Amino acid sequence: MPRKVFISFLGTNNYVQCRYDINGVVSAPVRFVQEALIEHLCKDWTAKDRILIFCTSKETTGENGSKEINWLDNGQSKVSDDSEKIGLEHRLRDLQQRTGLATPIEQIDIEAGFSEAEIWSIFDVVYNKLQPDDQIFFDVTHAFRSIPLFSIVLFNYSRFMKDTRLITIMYGAFEKLGPAYKVKELPVEERLAPVIDLTNIARLQEYNQIASSLKDFGKVKQLKEAITTELETSTDQAIRDLGKSIAELDEYIATIDLKEIKAGKFISKFRNNYKNVRKKKKLVKPISNILDELYKETEDFVETNSFRNIEVAINWTIKHDMLMQAYPLAEEYVILRVSSMFSEQRPRQLTPKKFGEFISSILGIPEPDFQQKNWKYDLAVFPDLADELSEDFLIRELRPLYDRVRQSRNSLAHGNGAIKYGELKQGIPDIIECIKYLNAEYELYASTRYIMENCYGAE
Repeated sequence: MPRKVFISFLGTNNYVQCRYDINGVVSAPVRFVQEALIEHLCKDWTAKDRILIFCTSKETTGENGSKEINWLDNGQSKVSDDSEKIGLEHRLRDLQQRTGLATPIEQIDIEAGFSEAEIWSIFDVVYNKLQPDDQIFFDVTHAFRSIPLFSIVLFNYSRFMKDTRLITIMYGAFEKLGPAYKVKELPVEERLAPVIDLTNIARLQEYNQIASSLKDFGKVKQLKEAITTELETSTDQAIRDLGKSIAELDEYIATIDLKEIKAGKFISKFRNNYKNVRKKKKLVKPISNILDELYKETEDFVETNSFRNIEVAINWTIKHDMLMQAYPLAEEYVILRVSSMFSEQRPRQLTPKKFGEFISSILGIPEPDFQQKNWKYDLAVFPDLADELSEDFLIRELRPLYDRVRQSRNSLAHGNGAIKYGELKQGIPDIIECIKYLNAEYELYASTRYIMENCYGAE
């Protein structure tokens, strides 16, 4: 199991006793919000988990900081009763004894954060306390100056570098009760402050990355992972199914699975799950917006077994510069489509797969051999069929386009660098022309118009 880590920054104010409402659970009266949050969140945590309280201190700043003022006892200089003399360390030790909390509590000294160097120092201290796969519970209530801002960046950085995960960001909104001196006049029972969940707002940076992956690279893996995150707070089967169908869309294009792409079942499942989830409005707004964009980007796919789905998938790879997928998809599409067109002429001795290889041979045989009907291998086994196909107008016109696509695909497959990146991009119109030649309706697709107007100089 991943380690759970509670992270909080302690301030220097003389905090007023109140109760905190945490998702409908009201705490006992406490001066420090950390008491309420730790008792609520960490009661079942183990000895391998950690509670980390970061404090400024005399050792790091040269003057009394939150460590001396609020972590240790007797730090507040002006108190109205003895309870205000008790520091957070004392309160948390009492909490451990009272509840049997097994999780170690650690106080860590940090700089004040008054300069860029000090901010980076705090960054390093916090980051170095994290371990791979940690689940982070962050209390931002008393974090000072720029710490709330850079902490979000820090936790996103840690997510990439250490595979940590930010579970929640909590803010105890004491100010809702009014100024501290006014709050002191209220009975403790009436001092009820909400704890606000800021997690999804903080995840905007993560959502930006998901949107960029979709718009710039045609990748939806991060979106699937974000949907999966929702599973922890939802038992809705539609959300679970939505995550699976998004994964299929990504995987079939990435692995060039012509059979599944052509069948169109993945797009049917995605659309049905999308509509169910959007109807229930279960997902956070940024994710819903990205889903809407994905739905729009996949409008050209059809929910039936159709070559159109392969054509649209090729458009997808062209739009997102996925050359390693574009050329193999295009070559295999041409072979599959032409094999279908001449399926009635397939000899009984040839399986559909072998017939596809036969079509590939007739399309890819060198021009001198083609013109002289110098058939080899499978073509030599069925010379009459090879002769017949070599006279077909479609085969003759398609061969030069197909051959350029085939050579590009071979260069990619064999890693020989025979065709450079710039040449591969310039060869995209050959793919487009191949498909246009085989399907007149291809030019009518919205995705086709887009790539013809915007991608790689296609005309």
